[in-house]
Amino acid sequence: MTGARTREWGELERELLRLLRGQEELVSARQLQELFSGPVPAYTTLMTALTRLERKGQVLRIEQSPRKVRFSVPRPDGKDAGASMISTLDQAEDRKAALLAFAGNLDAQDIALLRSVFPDTGRPR
Repeated sequence: MTGARTREWGELERELLRLLRGQEELVSARQLQELFSGPVPAYTTLMTALTRLERKGQVLRIEQSPRKVRFSVPRPDGKDAGASMISTLDQAEDRKAALLAFAGNLDAQDIALLRSVFPDTGRPR
């Protein structure tokens, strides 16, 4: 018998990244468990998610000894946020609706920036 799902797909990874970004120093999986405000994932579940994030290049794993493993995130230069947005779009049931919802929350400066980097396609707006 399987347990009931406590999180949506990708929610644990997003939460781990959020928690790691809030840390000034390297943290262990046990320390991360203590930072959860909702249901606390099992240690093995955390390690699996952290390993997957490491493979994606979103988490740094530092082994200080075989039993002392710490984690951190690479300090963002914009690529992390972009990858997160693409991942969210990929998971959306209706990609167009998700993209339009995101675009609807942009301010005028963000819209001007996007328009400046895309060439005019000549299509009506």
